[in-house]
Amino acid sequence: MDRDKIPRAYDLAARREREFRKERAEREARGRPREVEDGFQPSMLTFKAFLQTQDDSITDGEALEKYGEYKLEFQRQQLNEFFVSHKSEEWFRIRYQPEARAARQVELQARLSARLAAFTELLREGGDFCEVTVEEEQSELLVQLLDQTVGMLENNPTMENTEQPMEGDADGHRTTSVFIASVHPSVTRAELEGLAGKFPGFLRLAISDPDPSRQFYRKCWMSFERSAKIREICFSLNSQKIREHEVKAVVNKDLSKRVRPSEMAHCIPRVVEASVESCKRLIRTLDYSGGLYKGEGEANPVLEDVHLEPARVLDRLVLYLRLVHSYDWYSQGIAHHPQEDAMPNRLGLLHARPCGEKQATDDELVDKVVAKLDDRTETFIKEREAADSAEAVKLGLKVEADEVEKYMSASMQELEKDKWLCTISQKKFKAPEFVRKHILNKFGDQVDEVKMDVEFFNNYIRDDKRPSMPLAPPNLTSRGQEEPRQMKRTVEMAGGGRREFQDQPPAKRSIKERLGNGGVRVTHAARDPRAIVDYSDVDSFAVVDFDF
Repeated sequence: MDRDKIPRAYDLAARREREFRKERAEREARGRPREVEDGFQPSMLTFKAFLQTQDDSITDGEALEKYGEYKLEFQRQQLNEFFVSHKSEEWFRIRYQPEARAARQVELQARLSARLAAFTELLREGGDFCEVTVEEEQSELLVQLLDQTVGMLENNPTMENTEQPMEGDADGHRTTSVFIASVHPSVTRAELEGLAGKFPGFLRLAISDPDPSRQFYRKCWMSFERSAKIREICFSLNSQKIREHEVKAVVNKDLSKRVRPSEMAHCIPRVVEASVESCKRLIRTLDYSGGLYKGEGEANPVLEDVHLEPARVLDRLVLYLRLVHSYDWYSQGIAHHPQEDAMPNRLGLLHARPCGEKQATDDELVDKVVAKLDDRTETFIKEREAADSAEAVKLGLKVEADEVEKYMSASMQELEKDKWLCTISQKKFKAPEFVRKHILNKFGDQVDEVKMDVEFFNNYIRDDKRPSMPLAPPNLTSRGQEEPRQMKRTVEMAGGGRREFQDQPPAKRSIKERLGNGGVRVTHAARDPRAIVDYSDVDSFAVVDFDF
């Protein structure tokens, strides 16, 4: 019997093509590609695939130029879709929405002022910590400094700079806490605080930035007084829900070692001198962005210590970065702890120069360490410079005047000559300029909202570390399994002719394929020399689709 006489139910190649087409049609009907459903960006065309969409007469130069335009437009579209999808979420608005961002900045400046006051008081000339050095052998004194600073901040809850010296409690700041590994992106801070506030001893709440690789879920730390019955609280939290989202909490452990050693290279004199200059550059940038020492004639006294030896100058700079701006200079990559005031351990860690015998090093190694310091300092400074970079402009920065004009044009309609309609109020005017004036006078709040949206979007685009949907891992499906290799399959069609299928999953392997058949592998694409019994006249086979 010929292949074209095989019953439809037995034609596995055709059946699998039907199943694949059905699955693809369902995805397209939902309006979202598979990658988006699985938390990834849709796949961008490769250069080879892009060329297949172009005319055959295109030159190499034109192809490269058009492909560059395609990639840029693809990226712009993805950023815009991400912005629209997340602009209503609390974490996104705090970071980019102008009003929420401004409120957050006021809060941060108040905290910086309180930290600066604590630093100035504790490291004043003649104070208990004025001679402290950032070295591992002084761990005990450094821990006392950290605890005393936190105690002063705890006794100054309004975070305002005061004229009177603040006294800190070195032990009263200790807390106990629970940790929640996965908080849904839609859950708000108020909902979490409302849940934690049901338990006695609740102090504060910290929420991490969303993790794009985990579908923008966040981590959460709930801090309670040290005397709180934290295990009972944790058990109770695990029986709670925020809307339909479960709360899976565990008891958070205390820090085992507060002062930790850095690399030995930081003890090299030339590295110390280079660190002094890098720290000063970073402090100037952070002071400016934080609103410190911006008055006329004001200067940060920490930057004016030139009479001390380089190591002592560096110690003051490193402690200033850690206590005031939450930067741990000696940590790998200059660790930044922007949310530590809300964390269970405020000023929990500090890295210091290590103990031990100083080993001789060659100039090449020193050059590498100094270059590394310069690079990471430059990176931190650039991240904090808000500017309309060429890249940001390409990615679609909006112009306020253009967006207002679009809103105006969309809000008016020419009915006939010398008759214009304001589509907002339904009033008629003789000329478009009268409509514009009417909108500005009566609906100025809506125009301001347009301007606010422009700033909101631009704040997102300007951020070099802006969140976005992650790219799909190569050769991985949505379930994390290896993507099956695409196969070419040639099938003989009924009535003659052959057809080649490329975009389909591989056929299911038979027992003979897996175990072998005398060294001969059997496939559906090959013609079977044996005769096949014809069941095409049996009605039941035409309607029942068997699973082989």
